[in-house]
Amino acid sequence: MFKSKKEIIIAQNEKKYLSFPDIIKSPKADNRFFLVYREGDDHHPTWSKLVLLISEDGGDTWDTKHKFPLTIKKDNYVWNCPRLSYVNNVLYIICDQKNSTFERTSTFKTVFLTSATEGNFFKLKETPLPGMVPDKIIEFKNKLFCANHKIKSPKNDLIQLVSWSRDKGENWYDTNIVAHDPKKQFCEASVVDMGDYLIAYLRDNSGHMRHIYTTRTEDGINWSKPSRIEIFGQRVTALRDEKQIIGAYRDTNVADRHKEDSRVHISVFEHDAETNKINVSNIDPEYVQNQYHFGYTGMAKKDKDSYLLTYYIKQNEKNPFIKLSFLER
Repeated sequence: MFKSKKEIIIAQNEKKYLSFPDIIKSPKADNRFFLVYREGDDHHPTWSKLVLLISEDGGDTWDTKHKFPLTIKKDNYVWNCPRLSYVNNVLYIICDQKNSTFERTSTFKTVFLTSATEGNFFKLKETPLPGMVPDKIIEFKNKLFCANHKIKSPKNDLIQLVSWSRDKGENWYDTNIVAHDPKKQFCEASVVDMGDYLIAYLRDNSGHMRHIYTTRTEDGINWSKPSRIEIFGQRVTALRDEKQIIGAYRDTNVADRHKEDSRVHISVFEHDAETNKINVSNIDPEYVQNQYHFGYTGMAKKDKDSYLLTYYIKQNEKNPFIKLSFLER
Protein backbone atom coordinates (compact mmCIF):
# COMPACT_ATOMS: atom_id res chain seq x y z
CA MET A 1 0.00 0.00 0.00
CA PHE A 2 1.13 3.55 -0.74
CA LYS A 3 0.94 6.67 1.38
CA SER A 4 1.72 10.27 0.57
CA LYS A 5 4.76 11.49 2.48
CA LYS A 6 4.16 15.09 1.38
CA GLU A 7 2.36 17.07 -1.30
CA ILE A 8 3.41 20.31 -2.97
CA ILE A 9 1.68 22.65 -5.40
CA ILE A 10 3.58 22.80 -8.67
CA ALA A 11 1.52 25.50 -10.41
CA GLN A 12 -1.64 27.44 -9.63
CA ASN A 13 -3.42 30.46 -11.12
CA GLU A 14 -7.07 31.19 -10.38
CA LYS A 15 -7.52 32.71 -13.87
CA LYS A 16 -6.10 29.69 -15.72
CA TYR A 17 -7.22 26.09 -16.09
CA LEU A 18 -4.16 23.89 -15.43
CA SER A 19 -4.48 20.23 -16.31
CA PHE A 20 -3.13 16.96 -17.77
CA PRO A 21 0.32 16.76 -16.14
CA ASP A 22 2.93 14.07 -16.70
CA ILE A 23 6.34 13.44 -15.17
CA ILE A 24 9.47 11.50 -16.14
CA LYS A 25 12.88 10.80 -14.65
CA SER A 26 15.93 11.59 -16.73
CA PRO A 27 18.21 8.65 -17.55
CA LYS A 28 21.13 11.09 -17.50
CA ALA A 29 20.93 12.44 -13.93
CA ASP A 30 19.54 10.61 -10.91
CA ASN A 31 17.78 13.62 -9.33
CA ARG A 32 16.59 15.23 -12.60
CA PHE A 33 12.90 15.08 -13.44
CA PHE A 34 10.80 16.76 -16.10
CA LEU A 35 7.13 17.67 -15.64
CA VAL A 36 4.76 18.93 -18.32
CA TYR A 37 1.20 20.21 -18.09
CA ARG A 38 -1.31 22.13 -20.19
CA GLU A 39 -2.35 25.67 -19.38
CA GLY A 40 -5.55 27.06 -20.89
CA ASP A 41 -8.66 29.14 -20.42
CA ASP A 42 -10.98 26.13 -19.88
CA HIS A 43 -11.17 22.35 -19.93
CA HIS A 44 -11.86 22.72 -23.67
CA PRO A 45 -9.71 25.80 -24.29
CA THR A 46 -9.52 28.36 -27.06
CA TRP A 47 -5.92 29.18 -26.11
CA SER A 48 -3.31 26.90 -24.57
CA LYS A 49 0.31 26.43 -23.57
CA LEU A 50 2.39 23.38 -22.82
CA VAL A 51 4.56 24.22 -19.83
CA LEU A 52 7.70 22.15 -19.25
CA LEU A 53 9.36 22.24 -15.82
CA ILE A 54 12.63 20.75 -14.60
CA SER A 55 13.78 19.65 -11.15
CA GLU A 56 17.40 18.91 -10.28
CA ASP A 57 16.75 17.91 -6.67
CA GLY A 58 14.40 14.94 -6.93
CA GLY A 59 11.20 16.94 -7.26
CA ASP A 60 11.51 19.31 -4.29
CA THR A 61 11.91 22.46 -6.39
CA TRP A 62 10.99 23.22 -10.00
CA ASP A 63 11.97 25.74 -12.66
CA THR A 64 10.18 26.56 -15.91
CA LYS A 65 12.16 25.27 -18.87
CA HIS A 66 9.87 26.05 -21.82
CA LYS A 67 6.41 27.26 -22.77
CA PHE A 68 4.85 26.27 -26.09
CA PRO A 69 1.76 28.40 -26.94
CA LEU A 70 -1.02 27.30 -29.32
CA THR A 71 -4.35 29.06 -29.91
CA ILE A 72 -7.33 28.34 -32.13
CA LYS A 73 -7.47 31.96 -33.31
CA LYS A 74 -3.83 32.15 -34.39
CA ASP A 75 -2.85 28.52 -35.06
CA ASN A 76 -6.22 26.83 -35.68
CA TYR A 77 -5.35 24.30 -32.94
CA VAL A 78 -4.91 24.04 -29.19
CA TRP A 79 -2.94 21.52 -27.14
CA ASN A 80 -4.79 18.64 -25.53
CA CYS A 81 -3.09 15.90 -23.41
CA PRO A 82 0.74 15.74 -23.21
CA ARG A 83 2.81 12.69 -22.29
CA LEU A 84 6.56 12.38 -21.69
CA SER A 85 8.93 9.66 -22.91
CA TYR A 86 12.60 9.00 -23.51
CA VAL A 87 13.51 7.30 -26.80
CA ASN A 88 17.21 6.57 -27.29
CA ASN A 89 18.00 9.17 -24.62
CA VAL A 90 16.00 11.82 -26.46
CA LEU A 91 13.27 13.53 -24.44
CA TYR A 92 9.85 13.47 -26.12
CA ILE A 93 6.78 15.55 -25.40
CA ILE A 94 3.96 13.67 -27.14
CA CYS A 95 0.77 15.68 -27.47
CA ASP A 96 -2.39 15.83 -29.54
CA GLN A 97 -3.79 19.03 -30.97
CA LYS A 98 -7.47 19.76 -31.65
CA ASN A 99 -9.12 22.47 -33.71
CA SER A 100 -12.36 22.95 -31.77
CA THR A 101 -13.75 23.17 -28.26
CA PHE A 102 -16.27 20.47 -29.25
CA GLU A 103 -14.26 17.25 -29.30
CA ARG A 104 -16.81 15.04 -31.03
CA THR A 105 -16.42 16.94 -34.29
CA SER A 106 -12.82 18.13 -33.85
CA THR A 107 -9.92 17.32 -36.10
CA PHE A 108 -6.99 15.88 -34.14
CA LYS A 109 -3.32 15.45 -34.91
CA THR A 110 -0.40 14.27 -32.78
CA VAL A 111 2.99 15.98 -32.72
CA PHE A 112 6.33 15.21 -31.10
CA LEU A 113 8.47 17.86 -29.44
CA THR A 114 11.92 16.27 -29.13
CA SER A 115 15.05 17.34 -27.31
CA ALA A 116 18.47 15.68 -27.46
CA THR A 117 19.79 18.37 -25.09
CA GLU A 118 17.81 17.58 -21.93
CA GLY A 119 15.16 20.17 -22.65
CA ASN A 120 17.40 23.03 -23.73
CA PHE A 121 16.26 22.97 -27.37
CA PHE A 122 13.29 21.26 -29.02
CA LYS A 123 12.35 20.23 -32.53
CA LEU A 124 8.71 19.87 -33.56
CA LYS A 125 7.69 16.95 -35.74
CA GLU A 126 4.19 16.29 -37.02
CA THR A 127 3.19 12.63 -37.17
CA PRO A 128 0.59 10.53 -39.00
CA LEU A 129 -0.70 9.12 -35.69
CA PRO A 130 -4.51 9.17 -35.75
CA GLY A 131 -6.86 10.07 -32.95
CA MET A 132 -6.45 11.77 -29.59
CA VAL A 133 -4.96 11.41 -26.10
CA PRO A 134 -1.70 9.66 -27.04
CA ASP A 135 0.09 7.41 -24.59
CA LYS A 136 3.80 7.30 -23.85
CA ILE A 137 6.06 5.78 -26.50
CA ILE A 138 6.80 2.17 -25.49
CA GLU A 139 9.78 0.20 -26.82
CA PHE A 140 9.00 -3.50 -27.28
CA LYS A 141 10.74 -6.19 -29.35
CA ASN A 142 12.75 -3.72 -31.46
CA LYS A 143 9.71 -1.59 -32.29
CA LEU A 144 8.20 1.55 -30.84
CA PHE A 145 4.49 1.64 -30.00
CA CYS A 146 2.27 4.63 -29.29
CA ALA A 147 -1.41 4.16 -28.43
CA ASN A 148 -4.25 6.63 -28.82
CA HIS A 149 -7.99 6.48 -29.39
CA LYS A 150 -10.21 7.83 -32.10
CA ILE A 151 -13.69 9.35 -32.14
CA LYS A 152 -15.60 7.64 -34.95
CA SER A 153 -18.78 9.74 -34.98
CA PRO A 154 -20.51 12.73 -33.34
CA LYS A 155 -22.17 10.17 -31.04
CA ASN A 156 -18.75 9.83 -29.41
CA ASP A 157 -18.18 6.24 -30.57
CA LEU A 158 -14.61 5.41 -29.57
CA ILE A 159 -12.01 2.90 -30.72
CA GLN A 160 -8.63 2.26 -29.10
CA LEU A 161 -5.69 2.11 -31.51
CA VAL A 162 -1.93 1.65 -31.45
CA SER A 163 0.64 2.71 -34.05
CA TRP A 164 4.14 1.32 -34.40
CA SER A 165 7.55 2.21 -35.80
CA ARG A 166 10.45 -0.06 -36.69
CA ASP A 167 13.03 2.68 -37.35
CA LYS A 168 13.31 4.36 -33.94
CA GLY A 169 10.35 6.66 -34.52
CA GLU A 170 11.43 8.22 -37.79
CA ASN A 171 8.38 6.74 -39.53
CA TRP A 172 5.16 5.24 -38.20
CA TYR A 173 4.07 2.47 -40.49
CA ASP A 174 0.77 1.08 -39.39
CA THR A 175 -2.12 1.40 -36.97
CA ASN A 176 -3.78 -1.58 -35.31
CA ILE A 177 -6.88 -1.98 -33.19
CA VAL A 178 -6.28 -2.56 -29.49
CA ALA A 179 -9.94 -2.69 -28.45
CA HIS A 180 -13.27 -2.09 -30.17
CA ASP A 181 -16.75 -3.04 -28.99
CA PRO A 182 -20.13 -1.70 -30.19
CA LYS A 183 -21.42 -1.59 -26.60
CA LYS A 184 -18.30 -0.18 -24.95
CA GLN A 185 -16.21 2.91 -25.55
CA PHE A 186 -12.57 1.91 -25.03
CA CYS A 187 -10.11 4.78 -24.80
CA GLU A 188 -7.16 6.38 -23.00
CA ALA A 189 -4.83 3.37 -23.08
CA SER A 190 -1.79 3.19 -20.86
CA VAL A 191 0.62 0.54 -22.14
CA VAL A 192 3.25 -1.24 -20.02
CA ASP A 193 6.11 -3.42 -21.26
CA MET A 194 6.22 -6.59 -19.15
CA GLY A 195 9.14 -8.11 -21.08
CA ASP A 196 7.39 -10.96 -22.88
CA TYR A 197 4.17 -9.07 -23.50
CA LEU A 198 2.50 -5.67 -23.40
CA ILE A 199 -0.46 -4.95 -21.16
CA ALA A 200 -2.76 -1.99 -21.77
CA TYR A 201 -5.12 -0.39 -19.27
CA LEU A 202 -8.27 0.97 -20.91
CA ARG A 203 -11.12 3.18 -19.80
CA ASP A 204 -14.64 2.19 -20.85
CA ASN A 205 -16.41 5.48 -21.46
CA SER A 206 -19.87 3.96 -22.00
CA GLY A 207 -21.04 4.11 -18.38
CA HIS A 208 -20.95 6.58 -15.53
CA MET A 209 -18.67 4.39 -13.40
CA ARG A 210 -15.91 4.21 -16.06
CA HIS A 211 -14.82 0.60 -15.61
CA ILE A 212 -11.14 -0.18 -16.25
CA TYR A 213 -10.17 -3.08 -18.52
CA THR A 214 -6.87 -4.70 -19.50
CA THR A 215 -5.79 -6.33 -22.74
CA ARG A 216 -2.51 -8.01 -23.73
CA THR A 217 -0.38 -8.71 -26.75
CA GLU A 218 2.78 -10.70 -27.46
CA ASP A 219 3.57 -8.89 -30.71
CA GLY A 220 2.10 -5.41 -30.20
CA ILE A 221 -0.37 -5.96 -33.04
CA ASN A 222 -2.80 -8.71 -32.05
CA TRP A 223 -4.50 -7.90 -28.74
CA SER A 224 -6.59 -10.12 -26.45
CA LYS A 225 -10.23 -9.53 -25.61
CA PRO A 226 -10.43 -6.81 -22.92
CA SER A 227 -11.00 -8.10 -19.39
CA ARG A 228 -12.47 -5.95 -16.63
CA ILE A 229 -10.53 -5.38 -13.42
CA GLU A 230 -11.98 -4.19 -10.14
CA ILE A 231 -11.23 -0.49 -10.27
CA PHE A 232 -13.24 2.38 -11.69
CA GLY A 233 -11.67 5.50 -13.08
CA GLN A 234 -10.33 7.62 -15.89
CA ARG A 235 -6.96 7.80 -17.59
CA VAL A 236 -4.87 5.21 -15.87
CA THR A 237 -1.15 5.95 -15.82
CA ALA A 238 0.79 2.72 -15.37
CA LEU A 239 4.40 1.56 -15.23
CA ARG A 240 6.22 -1.65 -14.45
CA ASP A 241 7.64 -2.32 -11.00
CA GLU A 242 9.53 -5.59 -11.29
CA LYS A 243 6.84 -8.30 -11.64
CA GLN A 244 3.83 -6.09 -10.95
CA ILE A 245 2.35 -2.86 -12.26
CA ILE A 246 1.99 0.40 -10.37
CA GLY A 247 -0.72 2.73 -11.63
CA ALA A 248 -2.62 5.88 -10.77
CA TYR A 249 -6.04 7.08 -11.88
CA ARG A 250 -8.95 9.39 -11.22
CA ASP A 251 -11.31 7.37 -9.04
CA THR A 252 -14.97 7.56 -10.11
CA ASN A 253 -16.44 5.07 -7.64
CA VAL A 254 -18.67 6.92 -5.16
CA ALA A 255 -21.61 5.59 -3.18
CA ASP A 256 -23.89 8.61 -3.49
CA ARG A 257 -23.24 11.06 -6.31
CA HIS A 258 -26.01 13.40 -5.16
CA LYS A 259 -24.47 14.31 -1.80
CA GLU A 260 -22.42 17.50 -1.97
CA ASP A 261 -19.89 16.16 0.54
CA SER A 262 -19.32 12.89 -1.33
CA ARG A 263 -15.69 12.31 -2.21
CA VAL A 264 -13.76 10.73 -5.01
CA HIS A 265 -9.97 10.38 -5.02
CA ILE A 266 -6.69 10.41 -6.79
CA SER A 267 -5.85 6.74 -6.30
CA VAL A 268 -2.81 4.50 -6.76
CA PHE A 269 -2.97 0.75 -7.36
CA GLU A 270 -0.62 -2.22 -7.33
CA HIS A 271 -1.66 -4.89 -9.82
CA ASP A 272 -0.34 -8.44 -10.06
CA ALA A 273 -0.97 -9.12 -13.74
CA GLU A 274 -0.82 -12.89 -13.27
CA THR A 275 -3.26 -13.26 -10.37
CA ASN A 276 -5.22 -10.05 -11.07
CA LYS A 277 -4.90 -9.11 -7.40
CA ILE A 278 -5.20 -5.35 -6.91
CA ASN A 279 -4.40 -3.19 -3.89
CA VAL A 280 -5.65 0.40 -3.98
CA SER A 281 -4.45 3.39 -1.95
CA ASN A 282 -6.44 6.64 -1.93
CA ILE A 283 -4.03 9.56 -2.05
CA ASP A 284 -5.88 12.87 -2.37
CA PRO A 285 -9.65 13.50 -1.99
CA GLU A 286 -11.81 15.54 -4.34
CA TYR A 287 -15.46 16.61 -4.16
CA VAL A 288 -17.76 14.62 -6.40
CA GLN A 289 -19.03 17.79 -8.09
CA ASN A 290 -15.47 18.35 -9.34
CA GLN A 291 -15.09 14.86 -10.78
CA TYR A 292 -14.51 16.13 -14.33
CA HIS A 293 -11.92 18.66 -13.20
CA PHE A 294 -9.27 16.50 -11.58
CA GLY A 295 -7.07 13.49 -12.24
CA TYR A 296 -5.13 12.59 -15.41
CA THR A 297 -2.09 11.54 -13.48
CA GLY A 298 1.59 11.05 -14.24
CA MET A 299 3.99 8.81 -12.31
CA ALA A 300 7.75 8.32 -12.15
CA LYS A 301 9.82 6.05 -9.95
CA LYS A 302 12.19 7.95 -7.70
CA ASP A 303 14.00 5.06 -6.04
CA LYS A 304 13.26 1.53 -4.82
CA ASP A 305 10.12 2.21 -2.76
CA SER A 306 9.21 5.80 -3.63
CA TYR A 307 7.44 7.46 -6.55
CA LEU A 308 6.51 10.93 -7.70
CA LEU A 309 2.84 11.31 -8.60
CA THR A 310 1.54 14.41 -10.36
CA TYR A 311 -2.09 15.27 -11.06
CA TYR A 312 -4.46 18.16 -11.45
CA ILE A 313 -7.16 18.84 -8.87
CA LYS A 314 -9.69 21.57 -8.10
CA GLN A 315 -10.96 21.00 -4.54
CA ASN A 316 -12.14 24.40 -3.23
CA GLU A 317 -10.40 26.53 -5.85
CA LYS A 318 -11.89 28.41 -8.80
CA ASN A 319 -9.78 26.53 -11.35
CA PRO A 320 -7.78 23.28 -11.22
CA PHE A 321 -4.11 23.38 -10.31
CA ILE A 322 -1.12 21.02 -10.48
CA LYS A 323 0.06 19.03 -7.47
CA LEU A 324 2.91 16.63 -6.81
CA SER A 325 2.73 13.86 -4.23
CA PHE A 326 5.79 12.05 -2.84
CA LEU A 327 4.67 8.46 -2.42
CA GLU A 328 6.22 5.77 -0.25
CA ARG A 329 5.46 2.11 0.35
